[in-house]
Amino acid sequence: MALKEITVVCPHEGADKGKRFAITRMSAIEADKWGRHCLQAAAASGADIPGVAAGGGLAAVAAAGIGIFAAIRPERMDELLDRLMQTVELLPDPSNPATRLPWAVAQTQIEEIPTIGWLQTEAFKLHVDFFKGVGRLFSLLSLMLGTEDQDPSPNPET
Repeated sequence: MALKEITVVCPHEGADKGKRFAITRMSAIEADKWGRHCLQAAAASGADIPGVAAGGGLAAVAAAGIGIFAAIRPERMDELLDRLMQTVELLPDPSNPATRLPWAVAQTQIEEIPTIGWLQTEAFKLHVDFFKGVGRLFSLLSLMLGTEDQDPSPNPET
């Protein structure tokens, strides 16, 4: 089965408007590793990040959103974002979508600063959006588990 891929078109006014990019989801193994590294870096920062639970993996990264990177040391944040951006390619010729420029080259073709943040957000969403569908289930499960501890059992062990 092929990895999920999306094509995005820069919506911002300016020199990058209309530029097309392909973003390909990391393999499950790579995404899990990347998610764990994000959580480890966030935990090492000492910041209280809503939605981040120890051992939560990529689901916890999804809950925290792209803002998780704000709590991480700049050098480590750059490493993690660089890994994420390796999933982005520039599609320079709309008539020939097979022509692709890898991120190392594509980044030299970006002229507007907002385009970088937009691409980071699009790549992040591709890697964590599938958790949105189960987000309610996680919330309900957490609520049930939290409530269960507070209510006495109807059949206490004797």
